[in-house]
Amino acid sequence: MKILSSALLAFALGFGATAAQANSNYPNKAVHLEVGFAPGGPTDIIARLAAQHLGDDLGQSFVVENKAGAGGNIATNNVTRARPDGYTGLVASINITINPFMTEGLRPESRDLKPVKILANAPTVLVVRDSFPAKDFPGFLKEVKDNPEKYSSAAHGASPLLATTLFYQQTGAKIIPVPYKGAAPAMIDLMAGHVDLSFATLGSVMPHINSGKLRILAVAAPERLASMPDVPTFAEMGLKEFSFDSWVGLFMPPGTPDEVISVLERSLDKLVASDSYRAQIADAGFSPLPSDPASFAAIIDKELALYEELVKATRAAAEGK
Repeated sequence: MKILSSALLAFALGFGATAAQANSNYPNKAVHLEVGFAPGGPTDIIARLAAQHLGDDLGQSFVVENKAGAGGNIATNNVTRARPDGYTGLVASINITINPFMTEGLRPESRDLKPVKILANAPTVLVVRDSFPAKDFPGFLKEVKDNPEKYSSAAHGASPLLATTLFYQQTGAKIIPVPYKGAAPAMIDLMAGHVDLSFATLGSVMPHINSGKLRILAVAAPERLASMPDVPTFAEMGLKEFSFDSWVGLFMPPGTPDEVISVLERSLDKLVASDSYRAQIADAGFSPLPSDPASFAAIIDKELALYEELVKATRAAAEGK
């Protein structure tokens, strides 16, 4: 027994030393980053910019793999169950905090993932068709409150749908959400006047704002955007708690060593601080957002609590309760 105990102790000490050495040499082989959406979308684009930087900075390949399906849940669950050795990661968006409450029978284990860093952030904006009778936010709010359920909102996905619910909770303005399968058909109908407004991420509507086909009335950001200094924030208009940012961030499997998280975070600090990266993501309506694992985790916890209540309220309204 003494011989066996000594052997087990020696093995444990050796394994610990090997693991520590592996972490100190991280990465020493290719790292795979899963994205739960098809190539070409904003999450995928930002994932590829991050992968290119990490590969150049850390001297190993970072390979983006698109595992589209189930609103991002397939990739989420893959990475949650992956080996926590630092060689599998997830680049995801707010699907991480919304999907656990929107998906019946398929509950991603997003609470277990280890957040590393927010790579980019895009605020939600309120846009209206060009022919909408109100020209500014105060006029818009008066119009929709005076005419409950007269106006409709293009709700392409969970985020615009829940934003409509949050807007009602904070203003009492009843707007009818109209579901769409994607941003493109939603924006086509909005510009054509088939729906009246949308709570959309800035990147999805920026080309239509620039062309004059849509008007932006407010932005859900802590301060006015440098690119649109004349557009007020929702907070300025009295909606202090109206926040619906669409961030993109990097996550690792539960149990990933803190040393690995630190290596990735330090490298990505260089990326988000660079002027070239800021310029690259600006075209998609994104900007860098300072973060670390602790602040990122706090944002996730806050959003999980908010979206759980919003989903309950949205379902109750749909069921006429």
